[in-house]
Amino acid sequence: MAKHLLKIEKPLNGYSKVINKIKIAEYQFDSLISLAIPLNNQRKCKLNFKKSLEKPMPDIENSIINKSGILAFRIGLDLLFICNPSYSSFANKTVPLLKQAFYITDQTGGWCGVRVDGDRVIEMLERICPLNLSLKIFAIGDVKRTVMDHLNVIIFRETEKKFILFSPSSSSGSFLKSIEISSRNI
Repeated sequence: MAKHLLKIEKPLNGYSKVINKIKIAEYQFDSLISLAIPLNNQRKCKLNFKKSLEKPMPDIENSIINKSGILAFRIGLDLLFICNPSYSSFANKTVPLLKQAFYITDQTGGWCGVRVDGDRVIEMLERICPLNLSLKIFAIGDVKRTVMDHLNVIIFRETEKKFILFSPSSSSGSFLKSIEISSRNI
């Protein structure tokens, strides 16, 4: 009997390109889960989050990256995302511990990620992003939900000139095209 191996298909097939000195690359991750905080359960959620990820739960529009490289960001009063990058090991005990406090939904197939960085990345993003991207307003580690070129996006500032953009995987082609066009036209 033949053995069949399942392979994870990435929405952008490992895309990577440099346009006008801006590196655009698919941000590869193994899992993306959403955590919803149940009503009146904030304290238990904070405790379980810290036990699970070894860092305090971030405030709204902030993020943490733990020593394993797991990115967690909070985009609302009761909503967080945990992104397990491809190079990290997400402990089997982490999700069960989080389930004791949060409502959890696997969002892995529903999102794609694009990392953009370079000296002119702010100029490129300003063409399609309505947010004020100055460091005073949008600091390193900040995360916001916004719209870019009519598409829903979550934008995370990794460094001064490096961002990770998350968009629904169903619009990954349009999203990538918008980034490419903006990069060409700066």
